[in-house]
Amino acid sequence: MCEAPADTATASFAVTPYTDNCAGLYERAEHVLVGVSPGNGYFNKPRLSALLRWAGSRFARVDAIVPDVSLTHTYQALGQPPALAWKNARHKAGKTCRRVARAWDEIGIDRTQQRIHLLSDFADHPHYARLRVHAHRAIDADPTLRKVFHQASRQVLTAYLKGTEPTSEQVEEGTNYLAAEMPLCLDTPAIIGVPSSVAVYHQPMPMIEAIFASPHMDVSPRQGHAIVRPRTTPPNDRTESDHGDDH
Repeated sequence: MCEAPADTATASFAVTPYTDNCAGLYERAEHVLVGVSPGNGYFNKPRLSALLRWAGSRFARVDAIVPDVSLTHTYQALGQPPALAWKNARHKAGKTCRRVARAWDEIGIDRTQQRIHLLSDFADHPHYARLRVHAHRAIDADPTLRKVFHQASRQVLTAYLKGTEPTSEQVEEGTNYLAAEMPLCLDTPAIIGVPSSVAVYHQPMPMIEAIFASPHMDVSPRQGHAIVRPRTTPPNDRTESDHGDDH
C-alpha cells in the first residue's frame, strides 16, 4: 500500500489505496462508498461532516453504508435470539443513519441528495445474494481466508465480552457478519449501479488484504478500497466510545 498524493481535495485526509488498481480507481473518482460502523465513536458528527465534505469534493457521487445486518450477527453470536438481535441492530443502525444525515445537513447537502443505505437494503438484490453465497464458499475453501475472518470475528466479540474469550460457535456466527459485508467489498458498482467505486474506511482491514490475496475471491476490477484518515486529530476528539448526539 502507498499513500495517494495530496491535493486541494485531499489535504485534510491521508488516503492509502490497497493496490495499484485501487489507486487508479481513486484517481477516476467516480464513486465512493463511506462505511460507517454503528457504535464506533470514531464516527462522531464533526468527523463525519469533515469526511463527507472531503468525499463530496473529491468524488462524483457519494454513498454512505451502515451495516445493520453485520451487527445482527454479532448480537446473535453474543446470545441474543434472532428477533431481539435484529431489533437492537436496527435501533443502533437507525441512530447512526440519523447522525450521518445531520452531518450532511451541516455541510449544506439537501436531504433529497443524501444517499444513506442500510446493508439490509440490498438483501434482495440478486447480485448481492450471489456474492454473499460466493463469499461463504470462499471462506470455506480457503484456510488462510477463514483464519483471517475468524480472527476478525474473535476480536470484535472479545471487545463486546470485555476480554472474555468467545467460544468457537460464537466466532463462527460472528464470521457471518463479515460475509454479509463482502458483496459490497467485491462489487459495489454492480450492486449500486455506478461505473466504478472505492470503499473507504478509517483503519486497515485484514479482510480486505485477504480477499485480494485469495484465489477464491473475485474482486471486480471496478472495485477499489482505501484507508482514509484525518491528517491531524482535533483536540478533545473522541474516538473510543459511542456518545454522539443520536436523537
